[in-house]
Amino acid sequence: MQLMFNKITLYSLTFLSFCLIVIGFILRAIFFPIQDIDLVSSKQLLELQKEYAINYPIRTGLFYLGLFLIIVVILLVITKLIRSKK
Repeated sequence: MQLMFNKITLYSLTFLSFCLIVIGFILRAIFFPIQDIDLVSSKQLLELQKEYAINYPIRTGLFYLGLFLIIVVILLVITKLIRSKK
C-alpha cells in the first residue's frame, strides 16, 4: 500500500501544528501585570504560571503535540522529495 499525500495534507498539518502551539502559548499566559518581572526567578515564574495561567497542564500537551506534528510534516516532506527524485 502506497502512502499518498499531497500539498493540501501537508499545508493542513502545518497549519494545525502552528495553531496548537499558539493556543498552547495563550493558555500559558498570565493576564495580570507583574511588577519587576526581571527580579522574579525562573522557579518563581514557573510557580506563578502554574497557579495563575488559564490552563497550564493542557498548555504543555498542546505544545508537544504541535511539535510532534511539525516533525511529522518534516518527515513527510523529506519522504516526498526522496520519492520524487526516484
